[in-house]
Amino acid sequence: MLITTENLLSTLNCDRAGNSFLIRTLETEPDTECRTAGASCAVLEQRTGCWLFDLRSGGDFTELVGQLSAPLDTFYVNTDRYWNEIKAAVPGASMQEYVQYVLNSNMFVRNESVINPEIEIVEIDKSWTDFILTLYKSEEFGYKEYIDSCIDENPGFGALLNGERIGYVLIHMDGEIGSMVISEKARGKGVGRTLMQYITPAYAKQASIGCGFVLPENRCSQRMMEKSCFIPLANKIVWVYH
Repeated sequence: MLITTENLLSTLNCDRAGNSFLIRTLETEPDTECRTAGASCAVLEQRTGCWLFDLRSGGDFTELVGQLSAPLDTFYVNTDRYWNEIKAAVPGASMQEYVQYVLNSNMFVRNESVINPEIEIVEIDKSWTDFILTLYKSEEFGYKEYIDSCIDENPGFGALLNGERIGYVLIHMDGEIGSMVISEKARGKGVGRTLMQYITPAYAKQASIGCGFVLPENRCSQRMMEKSCFIPLANKIVWVYH
């Protein structure tokens, strides 16, 4: 069933943390497509064409998929509880779990103690694209057109040491902070933590709540998120792809 953004936001805000990724999308793309089934819902990220699912009961995912006009490719789900139902509705699907981090925008406080004063931080433009691609090795996102789109659509920052480019941070097209990569020779100097103190306030201005997804084994990125006022949630977010 179709539902208005206003009505859906009212419902989702009852669980702001668990629904942060849907709320952020609705606040930044208020005219996007939304669907509901029972107590569950799906929201379309217009920039990526990716659906975001908040699942509350068995059978809701199957009903929601039946309402969509195109087959699912990649999408996010806020729980793995209904994985068997998802596999039945999307044959051949695989999943990757991520630790979910949430930031209430009004809670961000800059942490000067983690900033390395030797690192110069600058806003990036597309002159940085080739440098970014020397560091960012991703089959899905590591190509020029995608990086250029991220730079066009959202703020991003680069790190310089003695005038040399050593790292960067962007905001993905789905509204998640990332990618961030630091040159090997500059690791251990607090470059990532410094970059986070610049990207996070810019990110917080875009919506009332933000989110970040980090692989469970990536403790370095998890620590950086926590030093930037992001709070980890007990439930993991699930990326489904095939």
